[in-house]
Amino acid sequence: MNQLNKISVDVGAGSNIRVLVSCVDYNHEVLSLSDFQDQVVEQVLDYYHARLLNNTSALQTLLSDGINKAVIKQHRIGLCDRTLNLHIANARTYNGACVRGILEVHGLIRPSGHETLRGCVIVPLTNEKGMVSGIFAKRMAQYVQQSSKRFTLWFATQNAINTAIFPDIVEVLRRAK
Repeated sequence: MNQLNKISVDVGAGSNIRVLVSCVDYNHEVLSLSDFQDQVVEQVLDYYHARLLNNTSALQTLLSDGINKAVIKQHRIGLCDRTLNLHIANARTYNGACVRGILEVHGLIRPSGHETLRGCVIVPLTNEKGMVSGIFAKRMAQYVQQSSKRFTLWFATQNAINTAIFPDIVEVLRRAK
């Protein structure tokens, strides 16, 4: 499989890419995801993947961009369609509070419960061990507000910025209309 080790990112006010890092480096100690946190992120990615496979409109858009169903399944491409909140236990329960807290701390949902990557097609980024280290997201809307960004890069840890492997499908999504 052809993989890119790096992706060029223009940073600044004129950039169309927003970069989010979920964990910070305290006292120069790199934080890593615990097994439970990793499980929650994996389940969210599986949920987004299932949502894309059930959304014919989004599938048609990706097919028109040259991304077929086999590639979607191979790379576990997903769709964040604002329905995750309905499938997580209520925040007033112990399980719901734990899951929502993890997703909020890592920047995948906002304090209001809204998904950060809503309206985006997402591609999980892995490290050399095959663990999820980040997400590349492309906003699906035809028109993006001037104040928002077309692409988002989410990294699970600060160290993931250096270890994430970008599959070639990311470049296809970046260049698509």
